[in-house]
Amino acid sequence: MMVKIVAGKHILESLSLGMYSNPLDILREYIQNSADSIDDAYDHGLLNNESGEIIFSINEKTRSISILDNGMGIPMANAVKKLSDIGNSDKDYNKSRGFRGIGRLGGLGYATSLFFITSAKGEAKRTVIKWDCIRLKQLLAPSNKEKEDIFEVIDDVMSFDYEDDDLQSHYFEVRLDGIKDDFKCLYTAENIDSYLADVAPVDFDSQKFPYSTEIKEHFAKKGHPIPNYKICHVRRNKPIYKLYTRSLSTGMHKQNRSKDYVKDVSFVYEETTDGNPLYIGWLAITDFSGQISDERLQGIRLRKGNILIGESTMFSRFFPSEGNVANKMFAGEIHILHPDIIPNTKRDDFEPGPVYQELFEKLSAWAESLNTTYRRGTSKISSAIRKLDNALAEQQELADKVNSGSISSDTKRDKFIEDLNRISKIIANSKKELDTAVRKGTVDPDRKETVLKKIKQADDSDKSVVQISNKVINADYATKSDLPTSYSRDEKKVYQRIIEVIDSFFIKDPNVAYNLREAIKTELSVKKK
Repeated sequence: MMVKIVAGKHILESLSLGMYSNPLDILREYIQNSADSIDDAYDHGLLNNESGEIIFSINEKTRSISILDNGMGIPMANAVKKLSDIGNSDKDYNKSRGFRGIGRLGGLGYATSLFFITSAKGEAKRTVIKWDCIRLKQLLAPSNKEKEDIFEVIDDVMSFDYEDDDLQSHYFEVRLDGIKDDFKCLYTAENIDSYLADVAPVDFDSQKFPYSTEIKEHFAKKGHPIPNYKICHVRRNKPIYKLYTRSLSTGMHKQNRSKDYVKDVSFVYEETTDGNPLYIGWLAITDFSGQISDERLQGIRLRKGNILIGESTMFSRFFPSEGNVANKMFAGEIHILHPDIIPNTKRDDFEPGPVYQELFEKLSAWAESLNTTYRRGTSKISSAIRKLDNALAEQQELADKVNSGSISSDTKRDKFIEDLNRISKIIANSKKELDTAVRKGTVDPDRKETVLKKIKQADDSDKSVVQISNKVINADYATKSDLPTSYSRDEKKVYQRIIEVIDSFFIKDPNVAYNLREAIKTELSVKKK
């Protein structure tokens, strides 16, 4: 007995607004389709000399964005069907970045209208397809029972037309009109530029990152050139580049940041056990003095087809311990080469499988070698700088507590003095290490300015220690004004002794002590008769 299968309308909801956690990810989907189309145009001789380009334009007044490429385009004869089908792409997953046939629907949940406009060379007409996103939202409402079948819904919300066009033109354009206010990032140039520089298949800026030429030549020599595409804003006509530069800001505390300089790049290449290319990558060689502070650069990135997979933290899983901390110390890229390592639908990870397992094992071994060679084997200078940065940050935190009135008892006062002395010793020892390195001439020239800056910070901290110490010694109890004036002096003394006991008992858990004090203070804020 045959059963009639119904594809429900809510599939469209899952394939649009429910697909991505970041609205900007829909740009990645459209750009990867543009890149595939440009590749086809190169293969068919429509483009040459790297003339392929992807241009996006935004209009903040109308809250719209357009992504236009000069790739193959789609002929009139099959444009409507091809752009109406869901999950029925004819692309080869071995070659194409987008092959599932669902990514183009990602824009449905963010705008009032979604347009696909395309023309193929030799045709005097272009195809214009419009999706009515407002009507779609109405039909997808749980209370709306007008249409339940996905194909009936598509027939209702999608329309198409043909318009005159140039015979020589060939392109594909995606346009989102009336983007919702909640998704302003989709029509803000700064957000788009930053996102595409991180995610999209763009080139390095050779002026800012001189090692880019060496990286590209090495990859090409290995037979795996990095596919790059010119992506630019129509108003600026300036290509978007990856953000790598020769200098990398390090340190997670703003007041203690310094710079590492890229002194060289190293390369890694692996094949599967049966001899097929698995991945190729590059790593920036720096002094590895600390975690890279810029989230757009920190971490080894995983890419396929030069498109970012996952986020900057994804490589953390390959380190045996402290993965996220370790990954933030490095900058580089791993480009996946094997066709059987396939990004999942959301492109935030890879599909599991035997080849992925082999990738995991090899990258884990490489990550362990990075830990041994660079992170655990960092110089005394790097270690001294890290200790100094941490101590200075802790000193500032202690100063903030003192200034905010955290001395609630003599126990707290003694603990602050103890912590201040401990921090001062760390700063003094770290400064001594750096002074010795400068005196012996063991500091790399590129790093000398940073080391001297750290020494000065250590010197300045001596003055701060004296000031903080005086405040700790002379500060009144923070509890002095806790109780209303209606309480007698003796009652306030008893309250102070209670706080003293709490601070002593919870000396290793000051947050609990503080919360208890606040609870008691609130309870006693009005004296009961």
